[in-house]
Amino acid sequence: MKIRKAIITCAGFGTRFLPITKTIQKEMLPILERPLIDYVVDDCVKAGIEDIIFVVNVHNYQVLHFYRENQRLREYLLATHKEDLYKQISGLHQKAQFHFVKQKDSDPYGTAVPVMLAKDYVKDEEAFLVLMGDDFVYSSNQTSEIAKMIDGFKHSAAQAAVTCVHKPTELLHKYGVVESVWEGGWQFLQRIIEKPALGQAPSNLVNISKYIFGPEIWPILAKQTVNPNSGELYITDTVQALALDHKVLVHEPAGVYLDGGCPLGWLLANLTVAKDQPEIWTQIREFVAQNETS
Repeated sequence: MKIRKAIITCAGFGTRFLPITKTIQKEMLPILERPLIDYVVDDCVKAGIEDIIFVVNVHNYQVLHFYRENQRLREYLLATHKEDLYKQISGLHQKAQFHFVKQKDSDPYGTAVPVMLAKDYVKDEEAFLVLMGDDFVYSSNQTSEIAKMIDGFKHSAAQAAVTCVHKPTELLHKYGVVESVWEGGWQFLQRIIEKPALGQAPSNLVNISKYIFGPEIWPILAKQTVNPNSGELYITDTVQALALDHKVLVHEPAGVYLDGGCPLGWLLANLTVAKDQPEIWTQIREFVAQNETS
């Protein structure tokens, strides 16, 4: 089995970043010199993904503009003898086959909706990825965490997979916490408990919304109803239903999970990536040292 396609969702309002996300899409906020979403795309490409389907808000095409060639900018850089700068962007539109699905205001709301909207692109696949556009797993050795997830999915004979990371006990009430069971050396999902009360979490593993799905998902989505607590269609409800009758692998990444969906997480993501840039990191350390003693 070869997994060739990935859905990346990037249609939200980015409310935790207001007011900046009134004009700039959160997935386009920079991690150093590159937008956050480009780290997700690169991990996909390293894993052999050929087609990437972005689900974008009908009012916001910033991701589309980033991943298509800008002929006007190209002509300007070449005319001003800045060929080296053009080389930095010349291959962006060729990283993969990019497709864009528009999520309209009239569409239902929730994390399962982008998968429904992108169905025509992936309905005939044996399996496909579903990823968020505002977080990623970073490996300083530049290996692909998505490739590791796919490898585990194939070897475990699972029908789906979810990526989870460990969080401190005092933070578990903010997340969907996973209850799992080990079989044959593999960890499989039993259920996801959303935002459990203190002392009620079954583990310290939390869902970070990176999935592999197969065709088993479509009948579930077809009859799924909105979550009674939120009025939204949650992909976690889909996964929960899938786990009742199928094996859902719990993948624990080796890299560092970076959540760029909130200001503190975005800052920490920048610092984590900057640590592998010696020139930048030296200046950051000097700045911190100077301000600690002032």
